[in-house]
Amino acid sequence: MSDEQKTQAAGRRRRRRRGSSARPAPAQPVVSVAAAPAPVATPRRPAAPKRAPKKPPAEPRIGVGCIVLRGDEILMVRERGRWSLPKGGLDAGELVQMGALRETYEETGLTVEIRELAFVVEFQAQTWGHHLQFFYLAREVSGTLGPRDPDREVQEAKFIPLRQLREYLRFRPRLVALETWLRERKPRHFVFDLDHEPAMLRKRRRVESGKLTEPVGAD
Repeated sequence: MSDEQKTQAAGRRRRRRRGSSARPAPAQPVVSVAAAPAPVATPRRPAAPKRAPKKPPAEPRIGVGCIVLRGDEILMVRERGRWSLPKGGLDAGELVQMGALRETYEETGLTVEIRELAFVVEFQAQTWGHHLQFFYLAREVSGTLGPRDPDREVQEAKFIPLRQLREYLRFRPRLVALETWLRERKPRHFVFDLDHEPAMLRKRRRVESGKLTEPVGAD
């Protein structure tokens, strides 16, 4: 083998060694990336229903009065032409019982002493509004029978026989409450919706200064 051939063979061997010593590059690991989950739509909360405007607190007109008995008779007053129990509106800052004593004295001239609650009458009507009235059983103490009404709306005060009560008292809520109490003698709360039930005893005659007259308008 000539020198030239030897040189070529040695070159081929070196190339084979270099080629065999070169290692292939390590394969890169395949990382699988999970796809991001699709955003879940948050359900929209239903809109809250609109609230109706809040109603103002009830402000019933407070009335107070007394039931004064003398044997088989009951004390009544004629106010603006109509007969009723001694009663009136409660003044601002006044206690209910004190108002009942004051109204009884102003309308009848009698000083009385409260014994117990007889009944409460509550009624309402679109034309009259909402009323809450407290009536107490009272005992006559002193005084002279006769109105002392500073408003001059009470014309007369007198005791009438209980058997004639319906001839004088025509306002149904107070009459029903009073007649029930006279039978039971137990305190009760009576409620009347006068937009749906009668307010007056229309078939009864009423008394004016001791004379029976035909019924007229509402009390």
